[in-house]
Amino acid sequence: MSQNTPRPGEHLNSEYAGEAGWTVIPGQSSVADAFPPIEVQHKHRLDWKRYDLDIQRLHRYRIRRLQSTMDAHVCDALLLFDPVNIRYASGARNMQIWTMRNPGRYCLVLRSGKIILFEMGGRVQHAAGLPVIDEVRTAQPWFYYYGGSESPVHAANFAAEIADIVGCDGNGIVRPRIFVDRIDRQGLIALERTGLTATDNAQELMERARSIKSEDEIVATRMAIDVCEAGIARIRQELRPGVTELALWSEMHQVNIELGGEYLETRLLTSGLRTNPWHQEASHKKIESGEMVSFDCDLIGPLGYGADLSRAFVCGNAPTVEQKDLYRRAYDQITFNTQLLQVGAPFSEIIRKALYLPDDYHQWHRIAHGNGMSTGEYPAIGRRPGFADGAIHQGSIEEGMILCVGTFVARKDGGEGVKLEHQLVIRSTGPEQLSSSLYEPEFFQ
Repeated sequence: MSQNTPRPGEHLNSEYAGEAGWTVIPGQSSVADAFPPIEVQHKHRLDWKRYDLDIQRLHRYRIRRLQSTMDAHVCDALLLFDPVNIRYASGARNMQIWTMRNPGRYCLVLRSGKIILFEMGGRVQHAAGLPVIDEVRTAQPWFYYYGGSESPVHAANFAAEIADIVGCDGNGIVRPRIFVDRIDRQGLIALERTGLTATDNAQELMERARSIKSEDEIVATRMAIDVCEAGIARIRQELRPGVTELALWSEMHQVNIELGGEYLETRLLTSGLRTNPWHQEASHKKIESGEMVSFDCDLIGPLGYGADLSRAFVCGNAPTVEQKDLYRRAYDQITFNTQLLQVGAPFSEIIRKALYLPDDYHQWHRIAHGNGMSTGEYPAIGRRPGFADGAIHQGSIEEGMILCVGTFVARKDGGEGVKLEHQLVIRSTGPEQLSSSLYEPEFFQ
C-alpha cells in the first residue's frame, strides 16, 4: 500500500491523515467508502487483496491531463454538468444517477487548474478529503423542477457568475472560450449573452483526456474488476433452476454496493431464448435447467471506475454441443481481436484485420472500446450499432488506454446466444489482461 493510502478498513475506526494533511472521514467523503471494512472483504474473499493506490496522485494526474488537453483545444474554461465528468475533474460524487437527468450541480475548471465545485445548497461534505477542489459554491440550477417560473432569472444569474469567474481569470482575454459538456438551450443562451464564447466541445475534450490512465487509475480499475468478479462469483453460486433473471441480477447489485461500488449502468442478464437477440433486459422469467445465461455487468465500482465484463454460464447441466460451439466462437473471436491492440495500430487497420463471424450470425458492432469512469468512452473501435459502414472514431492505440474487447455470438435464425467481454490495459509490449480469463473448461471438453 502507498503511504498516502489507508489499508482497506483502517480509516473506518479513525481519521486518516495523508502526508499533505488532507483527511478522509467515514461517511463524509466521496472516497472513504471505496475501502470497505476487513470483515466485508473477507465475506467476499477479497481480504488478501492489496492496492498500491495514492489518492492525491490519482486526482492530480487527472487535473494535469485536463490542463494539457485544454491547452491543445485552446480552451479557457471547462463547464461540466455530466456527473461522470465532474467526478473525473474534482473527485466529488453526489447523487450520480439523479443528476444525470437533473443538472443540479456543476463544476468549473479553469486552464490554470483551479477547480470550483457548485453543489446544491453549497454543501461541502462531498468535497471532504479531496485534494484538488479549490472552492465550493452554491449551485444555481434553472431546470423546471428547481426553477419553476423563475427559471430564466436563475439561468441569467448562473451565467453571470460563471462569466465573472472566467473573466477574472482570463488575463485580458476579450471573449474567453468556454467548453460545456451538457447544457440546455436556455443555459447556453444565457452564457452567450454575457459575452462568453460557449461551445459544446467539452465531451470530446473530456473523453480524450480520460482515455490515458495513470498507474493509480489502473489500480482503481483493478479494484472495480475485483468487485465485479466477486459479483460474478455470486451469480454463479446462486444460479439454479427456478431462480428468476431479476433475482439473479440483484446479486450483482448487492455485492457492488456492499464493497463500496456505486451502480450498474444496465440490466443485461437474460436466459434461454431471451439471450438472442442481445440487449433484452432482465425479467421475472424463471431460469430452467440447461439454459444458457448471458450477462453484461456494466458496473461502476469503488472510486467511480468501471468494470465492463460479460460472462455466460449454463444452468445446472453440462453445456450442449451447440452451447459449446457458441462459446468457443466468442472466445476465439475475442482472443484474436485482442492481439490486434498494439501501440500505434490505427483503428481503421484493426477494423480491417478483425475476426468477424459468418454471415448467418449476428455481427457485433464493436471490436473494442475505452473504459474508465463510464463503461463506454473514447475510443470506440468499430461501427455504430445498426449501421454496416463507417467507423466511429479515428485514431490509434496508445499506451495507458484501458480497453474492453467483447462480442455476442448467436445465429440470426434463432437459438441461444453468448455474450463475453474482458478488460485490459495497453502497455508498450501489448495488451495486459486486467480481468480473469474467459476460458471455462466445461465449454472446451
